[in-house]
Amino acid sequence: MKTGEVKARLYGMLNACQAGCRSWERNAIQQAIEPTCLTILALRHDRTKELEVAVRGIVASQNSDGSFPVFIGDESAGCWTTGLAVLSLLAIGRETARLQAAVRWILGAKGREANWFWRWKFQTVDRSVQFDPAKYGWSWVPDTTSWVIPTAFNLIALRQTNKRRPNTTPELTERISIGSSMLLDRMCPGGGWNAGNAVAFGMPYAPYIDATAIALLALDERQTQPGVRDSLAWLVTRISGCPSPYSLAWGILALAAYQNISREVNEMLARTTSELMALLDSASGTDDICTLAICALALDAAEGDNVFEVRG
Repeated sequence: MKTGEVKARLYGMLNACQAGCRSWERNAIQQAIEPTCLTILALRHDRTKELEVAVRGIVASQNSDGSFPVFIGDESAGCWTTGLAVLSLLAIGRETARLQAAVRWILGAKGREANWFWRWKFQTVDRSVQFDPAKYGWSWVPDTTSWVIPTAFNLIALRQTNKRRPNTTPELTERISIGSSMLLDRMCPGGGWNAGNAVAFGMPYAPYIDATAIALLALDERQTQPGVRDSLAWLVTRISGCPSPYSLAWGILALAAYQNISREVNEMLARTTSELMALLDSASGTDDICTLAICALALDAAEGDNVFEVRG
């Protein structure tokens, strides 16, 4: 099956899922922000009525402080999904005051290491984890420690916003710099990223394909740095044969952002794209909305249309 045919099938499945979400809303079942944002990103070129329903749901869910919750209609506590919401609104050209409010919230949100008390605690009392608390990113929910994936998504959102409308204010420049430094500080020994810390209780943690890929997407402008090169090399050696379409698709998105950096990256991008097509043809592991959307986005990226790429 050709790539265009596979993507058309994925788009059809996503539209069907979104149409089902409209009936869920009538039954008062909450719709999650993450799969809705990923669906918007995947369908950004396919302006269907289902896409418009998804966009209206996202816009209506925004909190008064500019942030976004986990679920549409959830309590008004902003979280990591704000970065994804910004990316989805940017992708469809909704650069409004609502989007600006979300960016302001991201700029103000910080992992709790940014607070002097927690910084002191991690530097003196709590030595079970090994990281530099002066380098902080973003957390899954407020008042908790920074994690890799929320930090990466918020960095991509800030960098894409800045690319669309350059803003060289010290606040934005510093926030991107500190967040990027946090990712590099939390890198696992030898390259790649776990969900959070690289070392805890004296033991190194193993990297994950999806976390590594998302972090690499956030750091594509730093591709010459040794840590980024090491992590890309780790991904190239580990991704082939991955049985999870979700993780494999994230890996393809990262490889596509670094293509032409080396022959190995280009070869692995072609190989893993074929592997993903085979998994999709067998319908293996594609039973949730996030996986469907990420697979569609990966196939786009393999053809040169990477919605998460910022550099260039």
